[in-house]
Amino acid sequence: MAIKLEVKNLYKIFGEHPQRAFKYIEKGLSKEQILEKTGLSLGVKDASLAIEEGEIFVIMGLSGSGKSTMVRLLNRLIEPTRGQVLIDGVDIAKISDAELREVRRKKIAMVFQSFALMPHMTVLDNTAFGMELAGIAAQERREKALDALRQVGLENYAHAYPDELSGGMRQRVGLARALRAGNQP
Repeated sequence: MAIKLEVKNLYKIFGEHPQRAFKYIEKGLSKEQILEKTGLSLGVKDASLAIEEGEIFVIMGLSGSGKSTMVRLLNRLIEPTRGQVLIDGVDIAKISDAELREVRRKKIAMVFQSFALMPHMTVLDNTAFGMELAGIAAQERREKALDALRQVGLENYAHAYPDELSGGMRQRVGLARALRAGNQP
């Protein structure tokens, strides 16, 4: 299988002049020691990974270990300090804002812990929302959204509203929407 997402030696250091932290990282100082010496916070340190098409990949760790920072780096919601994030071989740190918007529309999606569902829209409409923004025709959106809802076991709730669902079901609606972000097959 082809590698869809590859991360190479990725770092995120929060604070002014983050490059100052690298001499301490190279000396093997801890996150706490670097913070004490520089006032800089090490969010992600030298992360590397490769995810193949169709692979399920989990990022786990303790609170404050950098999981959310890592995910935000993957779609450039925050900028990396050093390293590469390659989506289909393209380094997203080197692309224009317009190209980044296209990547976000068509190649990568996030499922937020808060679900981010619109309460006035049905489950089906919430699932199809990204495709609507992408200009996909109504019938095609509906079919693809129903397929995504089938994949997460919620096809029977297509006409329900978010407040009629449990928290876990709402999260699956968010997952269904992410599965169809940008009209991916």
